[in-house]
Amino acid sequence: MAQQQARSDQEGIDRFREMFGTFESEFERVQRELKARRRLLERRFDAGRKDFEKRARKVRKELRKNPTLKRLDNLRRDATRQLEQGAETVLNALQIASKRDVQRIDRKLNQLGRKLKELERTRRTNGQGATGA
Repeated sequence: MAQQQARSDQEGIDRFREMFGTFESEFERVQRELKARRRLLERRFDAGRKDFEKRARKVRKELRKNPTLKRLDNLRRDATRQLEQGAETVLNALQIASKRDVQRIDRKLNQLGRKLKELERTRRTNGQGATGA
């Protein structure tokens, strides 16, 4: 009876090992298949992306040649220029400084501040030299 039980246990273990081996080989096969599919999808995606980029460049190039779009771009530039000039005229009439004027004044103030600090340093150095002697 013990022999029969041991044989039965061994058969169960052998069946388990066989099933596990089958499962392991099946798992590896599925992994290889998924890896191959992933590579194929990546190649397709890259080809599609490259095709899309090529088409986009072609469309962009054609749009730049389009006389209507050229005209619209020129109109946009002219309108922007006229608006800036109009805003400057209004600001001048109201005696309000433009952003450009404020930036220019700010640069001048910074420049004067640096010169003032330099004069103060020179004055301190001359003053300390005279009192230190």
